[in-house]
Amino acid sequence: MINKQILSTINVGGQGGAEKKILPALPGYSRINEELYDFINESKTSRVELKKQANTQWFDVGKYHDLSDHDRTVTMLFLLHKDGIPTSVHTISLGEMLDTLTNDKEFQKDGWDWDLIKVESALKEAFPKRQSKVPLKVRDFIDKYHYKFQRHY
Repeated sequence: MINKQILSTINVGGQGGAEKKILPALPGYSRINEELYDFINESKTSRVELKKQANTQWFDVGKYHDLSDHDRTVTMLFLLHKDGIPTSVHTISLGEMLDTLTNDKEFQKDGWDWDLIKVESALKEAFPKRQSKVPLKVRDFIDKYHYKFQRHY
């Protein structure tokens, strides 16, 4: 999925623009601007959402309510870095990520709860530009559920 040689030359530090920087390391993918994903492969069978962070990532959870089975297959690509230098890349499906987070009491405390996601979705529908961000300590999540992730780098 990811070209490790190219990834090792990319500095992903700073705000925004990471999708453009990462694209060369995702052979066969194109950049796309969709609500649930950032990249799609040539055959349009694989969709990838990039989450680049040193650790804490914020999610607009309202968009995760009532997902189709197809949307649950979006690949969440977590690119962890230190000072902009990639240290690891892990993937998990969006559905597996949501199910895992919403069934874990520790993550529920931060807002990973289906009832909250439903409320945020209703608010997002009423006020389309509204966002409500829920934090995820990505390193803790990956460490705790490493067996649910595929490590690519």
